[in-house]
Amino acid sequence: MTGQGIEVPRTYRGSGLRTGMLLAALALSASPAGATEQLVLQRTTAGTQARAADSYIDQAATGTNNGTATTMQVKSSNAAGGSNQRTLVEFDLSSIPSAGIKAATLTLFMSTAPTQTRTYGAYRMTSRWIETAVTWASRLTGFAWGAAGGDVNGTATGTVATGTTSNVSLNWTITADVQQWFGTAAPISNYGTLIRDQTEGSGTARTAIFSSMDNATQANRPKLTITFLQNVQGLSSTAGNAQILLKWSYPAAIGTVISATNGVLILRQTGSIAGTTVPTDGTTYTRNAGCTNNIAGATIVFSSNSSPTQFNDSAAGDNADCPPVNGTLYAYKVFAKDAANNYSHSGASSQYVAIIAATANTTAATQTSVKWVQSTATATLAAPGILPGSVVAITTDSNVVYGGNPSTGGFVFNPVAIDGGVQGRAPVLLSTDASIGSNVIYTADTNGFVYALNAGNGNLLWSTNPTASTANTFTSGPAVVVKNFATASYTLAQDLVVLGTRNAGTTTGNSILGLNANTGATVWTLTGNAGGNPAMDIVAATPYVDYVNNAVWVTSNSNGGTAQPSLWKVNPNTGARLATANLGDISNAPYVTVAGETLFVGNDAGTLYAINTSTGATRASFAAGDTQVTGSVQVLNFSSPYTVIFSGATTVKQVIFNATTNTFTTTGAGTWSVSMPGGCAPSEPAVSFPSLTKVYVGCSDGAVYQLDIASGAVDNTKSLRPGTTIGDTTLDITQNLLMVGCTNTRIYALSYPF
Repeated sequence: MTGQGIEVPRTYRGSGLRTGMLLAALALSASPAGATEQLVLQRTTAGTQARAADSYIDQAATGTNNGTATTMQVKSSNAAGGSNQRTLVEFDLSSIPSAGIKAATLTLFMSTAPTQTRTYGAYRMTSRWIETAVTWASRLTGFAWGAAGGDVNGTATGTVATGTTSNVSLNWTITADVQQWFGTAAPISNYGTLIRDQTEGSGTARTAIFSSMDNATQANRPKLTITFLQNVQGLSSTAGNAQILLKWSYPAAIGTVISATNGVLILRQTGSIAGTTVPTDGTTYTRNAGCTNNIAGATIVFSSNSSPTQFNDSAAGDNADCPPVNGTLYAYKVFAKDAANNYSHSGASSQYVAIIAATANTTAATQTSVKWVQSTATATLAAPGILPGSVVAITTDSNVVYGGNPSTGGFVFNPVAIDGGVQGRAPVLLSTDASIGSNVIYTADTNGFVYALNAGNGNLLWSTNPTASTANTFTSGPAVVVKNFATASYTLAQDLVVLGTRNAGTTTGNSILGLNANTGATVWTLTGNAGGNPAMDIVAATPYVDYVNNAVWVTSNSNGGTAQPSLWKVNPNTGARLATANLGDISNAPYVTVAGETLFVGNDAGTLYAINTSTGATRASFAAGDTQVTGSVQVLNFSSPYTVIFSGATTVKQVIFNATTNTFTTTGAGTWSVSMPGGCAPSEPAVSFPSLTKVYVGCSDGAVYQLDIASGAVDNTKSLRPGTTIGDTTLDITQNLLMVGCTNTRIYALSYPF
């Protein structure tokens, strides 16, 4: 994070961390952990089921919202060309941790039955909606459904015959939907369920009335009964010579226990294990001599009915006849199981089953011990946001955001469904720093929405689409001007969230926006070719907050040339343009020195610039001899001359810039240029802090490289997944943990230095 003009290295930058509904759980049991359990989710008192919502929408009143009604309706009628009604309900699943879902039943209390029995279908919804805004025409204020009446999966997940008796409960089996929300091979955001008549448009109106979550009778409110088996927790690996030791723990039961725990089943596979590799419920698996039996190509290396907490994969341990081979990367899946041999996965697949990786070898330097692995469902190359020691913000391109425990990788809060995918880093602020008064994660998505999430529980503090358009996407992370760190020149009463649009439909009319960090309200907008501003191409990188000069710096493309600005200096109080520079297309974030006199930024053509922060003029430039500059630079010194480290297409370089003489030194003492092994493409560099002795980059060969800061020599390598691309790294300096995403849909945590 940044404060009072003191810029801490980016490995630490950005640190810092609905209300009204509850979980009515079935009686808790003191049964063994790891059991199959059942919970009933239902609104009870205020403040519970915080992410839950319900409403009904009316074809005859396309703009009417019924989100606060105490009842909901399902209707089939062709009156006036169509006056059908549909019910929407969404439950807050945050009380259920990482788990395999075995069954899910949606229950609605029907206070008034239709006069003729009907068949009602439960459909998985595919777009986000808000309870207080949803109508037949729109899912959010100003945002229409893809198809009027609600966006849903084309096939009903379950159907129920209503009968004609009032004051009864109807139950739909929606197991398949809840399993997808909890991370099948391709996890889907929880946008809830829509109930509709399977034959709408009746000549005679047929209507059922259901109690809503706002109904005065608590017992009649909607409920979701879920049966699940929790995953093991804290799975870690420790590699040795022909040995890999796995350790884990079991979570406490949180619901009524149906079947007590019966141990674990462990699968091992070279390189990785697919999300679809899961055991079959009800089947007893044993480890054969020589590890000759397998599941979908993964070897069964351990099966225990005694609830062990570790597995020693070695000739001297639990795997005498097929121990790991030194130098081979192995992935492991650990399934908790119950006495009936049900396993902790969701249906035929699961992304969130406990998984770990390790490489045994003869020396500590050549061993890889992964501390934890967590799924992201989609490729994630942006550096995770971090509140050191507390929460890592895991953003994905599959429309979910969740909080991980930096120590274990387990959920701090379960996935939160948002409107679009997230491709940029999410800054995390501590409550004592943030004006919103909460540990908070700020993020923005590819549908043009911006969010503030409580970093402790994932509850939505606010969301907004500041341009009222899904064309103005956000693919870079936001920056936050933190008032507690700013000088008196920053005059706004609260923090400011700053981000730029990536509207591919224009190379001239993109925007930079400043939002009230407490509410999401737009404070100002700077738009290209408007208000006296020059043209602005797409913004592809996170803005940089310059506290020394009370400015925000934003980079953009330049329409493929240098005819329009690609570096923008903006007043955070007003959004006024203070300076610009035409430097060619820039996809990287800038960096301002602690003294505040120089900004460094690299363009997509491979040139590194030193910029005068007062005027925006170029102090000096250096053609790096590579085809691009990748990511932001790292600067080691608080005053000139500056040691600058940056990545290119296939190299990592260290150069020196003297702000007095405005010159780059690129050869000689204190400088180096290192070609990455095999010509792999390095990520943005991260520097060990506070030691400032090592540089870390992910690469396109599936490995993380540790470079010596004095010489640039690669002094250690950790291969995580050959054949993939490793993204930008984040360092938790309180625990010496390096976290990094990968195109194989995983985030890995490793201890550093290697």
